[in-house]
Amino acid sequence: MWSLFFWLSLSSGALIETTLVLGQWGWLNKLDRAVPPALAPLLPEGYGWWRGVSYARELLRVFLGSLLTRYAGLAVIVGAGGLAGMSRLAEKAFSGPIEAGFALGAMTVAVMSLLDLPWGLYGTFCVETRFGFNRSSVGLYLRDTLLKISLSVALAGFMAAAAAFLVSRPCGFAWALAGVAVFDVAVAFFFPSLVLPLFYRLRPLPDGPLKTRIESLFERTGFPASALLVADESRRSTHRNAFFAGFGRSRRVVLFDTLSENFPDDEAAAVVAHEIGHWKENHVPVGIGLLFAAQSTLVLFAAFAWQEGGLTEAFGLPPRAEAFVVMIAVYWSAIAGLFLQPLLSASSRRREFEADRYATAFEGPEALIRALARLATDSLAWTPSEPRFSAWYATHPSTAERILALKSRERPPISGK
Repeated sequence: MWSLFFWLSLSSGALIETTLVLGQWGWLNKLDRAVPPALAPLLPEGYGWWRGVSYARELLRVFLGSLLTRYAGLAVIVGAGGLAGMSRLAEKAFSGPIEAGFALGAMTVAVMSLLDLPWGLYGTFCVETRFGFNRSSVGLYLRDTLLKISLSVALAGFMAAAAAFLVSRPCGFAWALAGVAVFDVAVAFFFPSLVLPLFYRLRPLPDGPLKTRIESLFERTGFPASALLVADESRRSTHRNAFFAGFGRSRRVVLFDTLSENFPDDEAAAVVAHEIGHWKENHVPVGIGLLFAAQSTLVLFAAFAWQEGGLTEAFGLPPRAEAFVVMIAVYWSAIAGLFLQPLLSASSRRREFEADRYATAFEGPEALIRALARLATDSLAWTPSEPRFSAWYATHPSTAERILALKSRERPPISGK
């Protein structure tokens, strides 16, 4: 039963996601012929429509390659005995479930990360370089990538070790739920101070008209003035962005230097107002709550599988705690996206509309409209996606949707990016 359900879920997920990507590919081929009439009035004069469509098509090619690699990797790890072999190796090296759980969780994530590495290299040094966005050296890219993999491996090992310790203890799954909640809050709290500095050189915004304008915005919104930082994205790419991170006293608004140094002051302030909107609308706690809800389904599924028994044996793994928790994680990754991904994407898009509306109350809709148009133009991001593809994957509404919503002051139907 366990084996049949896993392979049905894995093949269904691969079929659904591949179908969505192929639908997006056909959609882009249609857009290549003409600009949609509803979008044409919004495009800036001189925008390279066909170049933007070509860029979207290349990104989709990388996405499809990474997607199929992930599914193939899961199939090989489970079906060809890869996970069973790693489990036996961890069992031989470490007798205790905690140490063996750390080793098995770390090895599994390391293998999956390395399988995806070629697509990251191709996307950065072929696609991004071809369209003039990449500024990263090979050395800097490998440093960032290896650091990301190391953090992922360490976290996976830690979570697997903790789960292996708890799974056979009294009330272990209840303690696991509590531990997940604490972990999610801790990550949100410490991300700006511990993780971001590993990748970016962060500095306060220099004195000048932009800083004066944003400090006025902080006073009007009640956002702490010390919580604005500039990151040196220009070492990596020309893409321009800003984001809100942190929780409680650790909250930060981070501007890429590619944005703060190239945008008019009113447009940059409108972008900051949007990020403050995420704080004012409590989007970080909401996001943590949604993440915890998704993780809770994993813990509850694990509790059910532990009670039923036979999971590890169905895939050739030893009946040990560390093998069980890692197999559960692999199992759940094959089925969770089938119903969680569209829900999480829709919630994210809704929060973006809410932050846009908040920003207009302080900086007006015109500045934010110009900022969104500039961001889309500079990043070749005006190309809309096929509705089903965007409903499944898009975490942001399309630029056109956001601009039309700001122009009408009404939220349109959320169909995605």
